[in-house]
Amino acid sequence: MTIILVLGLILFISFTLTLRSMSDFEVPSEVRKLFRVNKIRGTIMFFKEQIKHYKS
Repeated sequence: MTIILVLGLILFISFTLTLRSMSDFEVPSEVRKLFRVNKIRGTIMFFKEQIKHYKS
């Protein structure tokens, strides 16, 4: 029982230290561009010979 308590305390302390150090962390612009995904809106039509996308 005491081992679980000690491990939980260590985990809690490491988690709080990690959260405090995250204030200095800045995401690079390349990574931010990856998360800025343009949503595709419109209609996709499936014809016999081709597939056509109409933007809206």
